Amino acid sequence: INRYFQIILSDGDNQAKLLDEGNIPLVSAGSTNNGICKYISKGDGISQLFDGNVITVDMFGKAFYQPNSFYAVSHGRVNILKPRTGVDGFELDKYIGLFLVTMIEERIFQNYSFGDMCNSTQLKKDQIYLPINEAGTPNWDAIRNYMKSLYKSAQKLVL
Repeated sequence: INRYFQIILSDGDNQAKLLDEGNIPLVSAGSTNNGICKYISKGDGISQLFDGNVITVDMFGKAFYQPNSFYAVSHGRVNILKPRTGVDGFELDKYIGLFLVTMIEERIFQNYSFGDMCNSTQLKKDQIYLPINEAGTPNWDAIRNYMKSLYKSAQKLVL
C-alpha cells in the first residue's frame, strides 16, 4: 500500500454535530454510504478539504473509493490514501480505486477491530496482492478492463 499511496490524516476536529449542513461530504468511520456521516458547507477552519480520487480506510479497516472532494473527521481516524502517480505506471481512477478497495478489505479488514484499530503506521506495512504483467509489476490495464466489464454488467442488471 505504501508503494502506491501516501497515507495522510485530517487535521482539525470536524464534528458533524457542530458543522452546518451543505453539499461537501464529511467522511468518518462507517460501513455504509462511503463512510459519509453528513454533508457540510465547510470544515472547522483547521482541517483541509481533500481532493477526490483517493481511497479512505477507517480505523476498523473499512475502505472506500472517494470520487469527490471531502472533509474527514480526525477523531474517526480516517486514513486518506493519496496516490503516488507514476510508480509502475500507476494512475488511480474509479475502476482501479474500486478494485483496490476490494483488495484492501479482503486482505486487511479482518486484521482490525475496536481493540486493535487501523492506523497509518500499520497501514503502511500492510500488503495486498495484485495481478501482475510480464514485467512483474501490477497489470493496471487488465485491472481497469476487468472492473469496467463488471461495471457494465452491473449497470445492465440495475437499468
